[in-house]
Amino acid sequence: MVKSAIGIDLGGTNLKGIVMDRDGKGRHLTRVPTEADRGGGQVLKNILALIEKLLAQEGSAGRIVGIGIGTPGFVSRDGVIAGAENLPGWKGTQVYKSVRERFGINVVAANDVTVMALAEAQYGAGRGVANMVCYALGTGIGGGIVIDHKLYAGTHGMAGELGHVPVEPGGIPCNCGQIGCVERYASATGIVNMAKAMASPAKGAAVSAFVKAVRANPDAITSKIVYEFVAKGDSIACAAHERSCEMLARAIGMAISTLSPDRVVLGGGVMMAGQVIIDTVKKFLPRYTMREMLEKCDIVAAELGEDAGVIGAAAMAFEKFDSPKEQNI
Repeated sequence: MVKSAIGIDLGGTNLKGIVMDRDGKGRHLTRVPTEADRGGGQVLKNILALIEKLLAQEGSAGRIVGIGIGTPGFVSRDGVIAGAENLPGWKGTQVYKSVRERFGINVVAANDVTVMALAEAQYGAGRGVANMVCYALGTGIGGGIVIDHKLYAGTHGMAGELGHVPVEPGGIPCNCGQIGCVERYASATGIVNMAKAMASPAKGAAVSAFVKAVRANPDAITSKIVYEFVAKGDSIACAAHERSCEMLARAIGMAISTLSPDRVVLGGGVMMAGQVIIDTVKKFLPRYTMREMLEKCDIVAAELGEDAGVIGAAAMAFEKFDSPKEQNI
């Protein structure tokens, strides 16, 4: 009998679900509103309803080995959500009990970017290597670590907070309470804030095309726009890009020195800018890690796009409930 798992990806706007076989073949990909503004109780009801819909489409729960859920924040060993401030009322929700009581199926949950890393490791840019570090460069920066083909969650399920590695002493204050986290420089938000600061009259910036765009409508500037100007060679946009990539290289260098991975995968919306980010990070990396380790580590772009969350959540269920070896999840 071919075994399957259910993957659920919890986003601020939409919930996404899939039924997937171990070889990565998925079916019944479904999206429904999260309704996060109605509180954690409603979000949980919507997750349960989505699982029920997927099971109905599948026709039977007999082949389902487990349910995996990727969620913002952290998940304790007993299934309680922590650190999910962007979803009102979701923090403190007990996920496992409701799913088990309703469906009688094993369930596991983890940070949404962490499960994205597992998806890339098994079915995407990390295929074929044992050890991988993954960065998701979006509004913030998330991450995931795969060691010996297994997702590494750490003692308390919080491993992989790669965006909150400080890279500049006395740098920009971060919302996490630290100073100089890489998220403040290499996320979409960080890139935009740095570029706008560099374009400020107080900085004495030369009046480039990008500077004119910032001064005309600062609220309209996005990381995509910054990189459109980078592609045109605008001096201020390029300066912001260089600083962002150097800070990211510092963080990646620490990860390489600590873990010696086979591969570092860069994903998230910022990576829509393409190879220019990878090339610039590679330029700076020799300053921040040993060349012998760097020569054995590839830096590549993620492959799975917006479906990585549900794929990784289903893969996590297989790893937890249908593997001959104990998994560190």
